[in-house]
Amino acid sequence: MPIELIHNQPMTAVELLRDAAGVQPPSFATVAVEAVDCTQLAPVEFRADSVVVLRDTAGGAQLALIVEVQNRRDARKRFSWPVYSAVLRARLECPTALMVICPDPAVARWCEQAIELGPSGTITPLAVHPGRIPLITDPERARACPELAVLSATAHAERPEIGPALQAMLAALDTLDEDRAKLYLNYVFAVLPSVARKHLEEIVTTTSHEYERIAGRYLSHWVDQGREEGREEGREEGREEGREEGREEGRAEGRAQGEAAAILAVLDARGLEISSDTRDRITRCDDLKVLETWVRRAVTVNSADELFV
Repeated sequence: MPIELIHNQPMTAVELLRDAAGVQPPSFATVAVEAVDCTQLAPVEFRADSVVVLRDTAGGAQLALIVEVQNRRDARKRFSWPVYSAVLRARLECPTALMVICPDPAVARWCEQAIELGPSGTITPLAVHPGRIPLITDPERARACPELAVLSATAHAERPEIGPALQAMLAALDTLDEDRAKLYLNYVFAVLPSVARKHLEEIVTTTSHEYERIAGRYLSHWVDQGREEGREEGREEGREEGREEGREEGRAEGRAQGEAAAILAVLDARGLEISSDTRDRITRCDDLKVLETWVRRAVTVNSADELFV
């Protein structure tokens, strides 16, 4: 998912470079995701996950930022990563930086070790792991870069400040178009641990005006159903037990539908083909534990069918 966030908003990569990797970017006028392969000067197998280019007002490249996502140690990357940097530097005739996003701090420590090229020098990747992603609790800052706010909320889900971080993220999502906001919110619900996810559910289902619109626009139908049933509490005392049971069933069904939607959204955003049989298997599943497993796999699998392996 981090690469999709950068594809949707390349400024996220610049924010991570500055705030997570500690590198001040040069002055620039525009930032955009550009061609991610190096076929002009190198074999096709050398392909980066994403390339973000900062350009001045005249269109001249000021910095080419290569962004890779690395989930495990892979010794081959220490040979291919220098190729990305060298090829882009030759093609764009500007400085380059290699930033590797790692879910695991141990992998990040391995990635950021200097790569010896021989007597000619070294290349040192910039590694970013969840602990280095800035904690964003200011709604204004979150609105300025919603994708970074999403990364912040998921990276710091175990911290005491997660409540303000989630509120800042919701404020940021409210500035986006419906499709992007729904994709990001489904992703966040899928990856948050249970305590933080429950906290987010409580925030978005509040009756306060601030989050009424985002709940109505982006969450599954159980939100409105549960809220309406909650307003009826106390009016029919004799039916309280049945109403509570029905509300919980509705929420469970809605959660399953939300997990299925998140899986399909992640697969689609990564450009993976989804057969009708695979889609049916995902949408018909009502086992939340299985669905949560599939959500985590959807971020790294090479094909949709690998979800079920």
